[in-house]
Amino acid sequence: MKTFPYLSCRKGIFHFRRVVPLDLRNILLKREILVSLRTSDVKAARKIAVEMADNLDSLFRSIRSGKRLLSRADLEPFVQLERRQKTEALIVEALEDFDSRRQEEEEWEGFHARTFKQEALEDLRYNRLDSSKPNIDKFISVNSLPVERDSAVYKQLCRASLQALVEFYTDAELVIKGDFENPRLQFNIKEDSSIIEGVSSLEEDLTFSQAADQFLEENKNHWSGKYFSAQRARLTHFMSFVSATLNLEINELTLKSVSNSLVRQYKELLQQTPANAEQKYPDLDPIKRVSAARSDGAKLLSAKSISNHLQSLSGLYAFCIDELDYSGDNPFKGRSKSVGKQDRARDRRSSFSRDQLINLFQSPLFKGCKSLASCHRPGELIPRESHKYWVPLIALYTGMRLQEILQLYHQDVYQKESIWVFDLNENHKDKTLKTSQSHRLVPVHKDLIKLGLLDFIESHKGNKRVFEDASLANDGTYSSTFSKWFSRYLEKVELKTAKTSFHSFRHNLKDFFRQTGESDELAENFMGRTTGTTGEAYGSGFSIQRLNEAIQKVSFEDYISLE
Repeated sequence: MKTFPYLSCRKGIFHFRRVVPLDLRNILLKREILVSLRTSDVKAARKIAVEMADNLDSLFRSIRSGKRLLSRADLEPFVQLERRQKTEALIVEALEDFDSRRQEEEEWEGFHARTFKQEALEDLRYNRLDSSKPNIDKFISVNSLPVERDSAVYKQLCRASLQALVEFYTDAELVIKGDFENPRLQFNIKEDSSIIEGVSSLEEDLTFSQAADQFLEENKNHWSGKYFSAQRARLTHFMSFVSATLNLEINELTLKSVSNSLVRQYKELLQQTPANAEQKYPDLDPIKRVSAARSDGAKLLSAKSISNHLQSLSGLYAFCIDELDYSGDNPFKGRSKSVGKQDRARDRRSSFSRDQLINLFQSPLFKGCKSLASCHRPGELIPRESHKYWVPLIALYTGMRLQEILQLYHQDVYQKESIWVFDLNENHKDKTLKTSQSHRLVPVHKDLIKLGLLDFIESHKGNKRVFEDASLANDGTYSSTFSKWFSRYLEKVELKTAKTSFHSFRHNLKDFFRQTGESDELAENFMGRTTGTTGEAYGSGFSIQRLNEAIQKVSFEDYISLE
């Protein structure tokens, strides 16, 4: 059903689709622009599509006229859209708890709004654009805009985002005071009929397949290709089970129709399901596969695999409750706890012991090895030109995840406020982060600089990525190949245990922070496990100066020789 020029509906989700004009295809290198709007609400989709169409019209005009810069008229809609979105969200939050607010809370929040506004103004004044870059990168990616990161237009957009932030904090002061009727906030006021329509549009009977599509779409940029495929397969398996059990078409299954009884039946089925069922019995439905497995004496799913299936389904419902305003219960919540005694591998991991760390960084890879291929054997080579040498060191000093380290680009290592940082982002197609909280700046420890990391990076600036010698695996990640190699290395130097892996470095860093008296909140923030970033009016983030102060207090002298 076509509801607006450039707007189409696929499986209940609206998409923006626009053909690129013939005269611009050689410049933009694409025939059309297709973007999921991630909504099933037609009014919201129309609104977004109009804004996207206007943005593209401005861009097309700029390209045709040969302008190198956007006009003020081009930028103003972007500023106002950014401002309106932030302010509307703040008003909703304020209305929910305004009747229980105290005067001291109002004063404190007002102080924060004024402080952050001043910081944004200073960023504008001195052209400090780093804080707005993640937002603009996302805007460019979502709208498939051909804007280079080092272009003047990119800097214009960054400044426009900062200007929107200034406008938002001005709005925030009014909201904090409860001045909701102020003329400045009139764009937020809706007619009663619109409010009714908006409430009525909440999909109480959202179909399971629609919810699954939105769940996958929302997370596809945060999951690895392998993990995304696994999640999709588990959701599809459950839908196939229900279809066979209840004799329903997939599009007839709603979230609310999944009863506790049905979940119990599904859990029992999983416990009788053969491993690699799809490959062994591709033409059979989930129920018939169980019968075939009994006849063949096939090996069944492990307790861990069963738990993963149930956790995926529980995650879907949690997403619907949090993001889609689903008012029903989560029938899968807590179901994975009793599938067996086997714990998740992540939960079994522990820190490296003090002796393990000393022995690891005294092993041939760091003190002298025979060759890169035989780096577990003593020799004279210290392979400082290899990622195998640097990656464990960076993990020790930062607690960064393996994928976060290996996917670093040269432009991700720079100085902010005179502090060297790793900028963890998803600015390239080959980069993925685990969660939205994983987007962060990580200060570089002074020891890494003394060891020569910045010199190594500088000497390889001809490459796009810092560790160009780490190749992309078939699952779309850089980490899987290295993880296997590191595990083998630990075995060869006799340091491998059942409870340690590369991930143990993250546990170690949290332990180190505790030893220096830092809070778990700061440690979690440093490692990208919590929300709240510098610049948010109601966040709990830590400034880059504070994070740097904390990590520099951690001493690694017992484990690493800087000579």
